[in-house]
Amino acid sequence: MKVELQGDIWESLFPHAFTLMEEVRRHGGIEPFWTFGGGTVLMLRYRHRFSRDIDLFVPDPQYLGFVTPRLSETAESITSDYVEQGNFVKLVLEAGEVDVVASPNLTDEPYEIWEIMGQPVKVETATEIVAKKLYHRGDRATARDLFDLAVVVEQEPAALVHAAPFLLRHASAFLNQVQAGPPIMREQFSRIQRIRFNRSFDECVALVGDFLHPLQEADDPTPTARERQHR
Repeated sequence: MKVELQGDIWESLFPHAFTLMEEVRRHGGIEPFWTFGGGTVLMLRYRHRFSRDIDLFVPDPQYLGFVTPRLSETAESITSDYVEQGNFVKLVLEAGEVDVVASPNLTDEPYEIWEIMGQPVKVETATEIVAKKLYHRGDRATARDLFDLAVVVEQEPAALVHAAPFLLRHASAFLNQVQAGPPIMREQFSRIQRIRFNRSFDECVALVGDFLHPLQEADDPTPTARERQHR
């Protein structure tokens, strides 16, 4: 697939991905393995909401030393405003953010090859993106994560079933939080800049719940009330 550029904000940030990975190649002495994921990829797939930030995923935290402005002059030339922790580097620019996250792929087929700005790029599948979201931070539900999960459930439910082991890690916590529907989460949901996906907060909660509950039941060895009646 060739990505047709449309003047979106993410396009002004994406060249930095090539620059940063070239730093890994030059100074790390390896051919860098990286994937492009996150909300901006979901936007490119579904045009469900606006997203501008660039999320790059690498398999090893050692990559981060080559892309932090603290150690790399090239990274510092991009921006001196950054956040660094053990598993990620966040470059903060006026147009948006470029995150490099040490997080290995989870699913069996985590990416496709797309052509972006004339170069081949490993672009994460929707299943891989939401698997990462729920596996790593599903116990801290956000309005955007609910929105993103709902659109993938609606568009690619069969593919998403294959990510069940990763979705289920925090499924109960995620559902409890979104079903509680705290006012701050509903407010954040209302501020999402939608494009083509117009389901309400409650519709998204129901959609996600209807998808996750059967996965939870299939994973639970405890017999249901109906199963006990037929024993």
